[in-house]
Amino acid sequence: MGRRGVQQRVVVRLVLVLVLWFVLVLRGRLVVWRRVVLRWWRRLRRRQLSRRRGADGG
Repeated sequence: MGRRGVQQRVVVRLVLVLVLWFVLVLRGRLVVWRRVVLRWWRRLRRRQLSRRRGADGG
């Protein structure tokens, strides 16, 4: 039983480390993605605004 408990602890630790690493990687990628999306969003918004102005005759 002792051995099994140690193995479980090691597995839990490995899982925690993997999860933390995964979260950190995802967070970094999310930051990059957010920047890209924000850039595209601004471009699309500008296009829509310019289109509306043109349609309104302003």
